[in-house]
Amino acid sequence: MKSLRPLFLSLMAIALAAPLAAQMAPATPAPAAAPAPKVIAPTSLAFVNSSAFLDETAGIKQLVRAAQGLELEFSTTQSELSLLNEKLRTIVGELNKLNADAATNAKAISEKQAAGVALQQDLQAKQQAAQQAYAKRSQEVQGPIAVEIGKELRAFAKERDLGMVLDLAKLGEAVLDAKPELDLTAEFVVYYNAKHP
Repeated sequence: MKSLRPLFLSLMAIALAAPLAAQMAPATPAPAAAPAPKVIAPTSLAFVNSSAFLDETAGIKQLVRAAQGLELEFSTTQSELSLLNEKLRTIVGELNKLNADAATNAKAISEKQAAGVALQQDLQAKQQAAQQAYAKRSQEVQGPIAVEIGKELRAFAKERDLGMVLDLAKLGEAVLDAKPELDLTAEFVVYYNAKHP
C-alpha cells in the first residue's frame, strides 16, 4: 500500500492542478484559417489621347464634322464679337489721343469713355450669351457622339482584353512617362471611323 500512496498523491496533485492551470491560462481558440490572399491577375493597360480625336486629318471624322458644323453655325456670332472688340480698341486708341490734351478735350473724353463703357458692357453680355449658346449647342451636337465614342472605346478595350484604358488628355501632367506602344489612339480612331464613317 505504501507503494501506491505516491502514485495516488501524484494523480491527486494532477487532478487538482489541471483545473487551476485551465483557469490561469487563457483559452486560446484554434487559429482560424486566414483568408486566402486575393490573387490579382496582371492587367493590360493602354491609353488614348482624346484631344487627337478632333484632328482634322487623323481624328474621328464624325466628331470633326460636328465641330466644323458648330464653327460654321457660330461664325456670324464670332464675326459680330470680333467687330465689337475692334470698335472697342478703336475707342481706346481715340481716348489715348484725346488724353494728350486732356484739358481742352474733357467733354470729348467723357463722351468716348461713356461710349467705351457701354460698348464694353454690350460686348461682355454678347460674349456670355454666345458662350452659353455654343455650350448648349455643342452638347446637343457632340454629346451623342461622345456617348458613342465611350461605348466603342469599351468594346475596343474588350476585344483587346485590356483591363484599363486611360485618357492622356484628361490626365495631363499626371503622366510622367509612358511607352509609345501603349498609345492606342490611332488604332482606336481607325476602329471607330470604320464603324461610323
